[in-house]
Amino acid sequence: MTARKSEKKGHFIDAHIHAEPYAPEEWPHVLQRAQEAGLVRIVVSGMDLNTSLLALTIASSSSILLASVGLHPWLAARGLPENLVNRLESFTEDSNVVAIGEVGLDLVDNCAGTTFFDQPALFDLQVEAFRLQIRLAISHHLPLIIHARGAYPQVISVLREERAERARGLVHNFDGSPQEAEALWELGFYVSFGGAITYPEALQLHDTVRSIPLRQILLETDSPYMPLYKQASKNNEPANVIRIAHKLAELKGVSLEEVAEATYCNFLELFPKK
Repeated sequence: MTARKSEKKGHFIDAHIHAEPYAPEEWPHVLQRAQEAGLVRIVVSGMDLNTSLLALTIASSSSILLASVGLHPWLAARGLPENLVNRLESFTEDSNVVAIGEVGLDLVDNCAGTTFFDQPALFDLQVEAFRLQIRLAISHHLPLIIHARGAYPQVISVLREERAERARGLVHNFDGSPQEAEALWELGFYVSFGGAITYPEALQLHDTVRSIPLRQILLETDSPYMPLYKQASKNNEPANVIRIAHKLAELKGVSLEEVAEATYCNFLELFPKK
């Protein structure tokens, strides 16, 4: 995979956020701060049919916003909507849709500790939804945005079985091993880093970041979740991707401009029409 030269240095992207937790009156201010910070592309991801539709609506409000649509593994574990594939397929007709996501597998819990996904029946539902959405991505020539919490071997196995290199994509909030990152790269997948790398105690993650070539890395905030170290505001937001970029530059021993250039070019390589 070869990266293109960006037209302008200092272009920053946020490859993965969620819009639904923001109050409607908040969103214009969030977007304005992102643009003032230098962001030129933000991908708004859905988690189910309703939030995917919201992502489409939000993406239509600004030229820097794009959308991904999909069923998150936490919600897949509740059961698959009968019309899942047909509805997602209809969403892909929107020109702002650049990916199928957030999809994937989770072997931990729903972060609230109320549901644990190591139960075989729940995990089987996740796998079924993941396979269906990989096939949808392949058929529509769209990359995947993948959630892989506690399940990297399983995610990689399913990607191989489904020949997902035909779709490619990114694994968001990557916290796997260097070996898993390499396996993903062989399948055409980038890895995206967010606020977790800003924590001084995240030493193992820092070592992983150092080991992964910049050509494979994208930036994200997972806003409004995944707060940064000593974040001033309650909610995370896309403008904070600049702090993440600074930390990535520090860990890689390169300039901020090099990080901006590389991650922007990587984004163009993954989403060539956008």
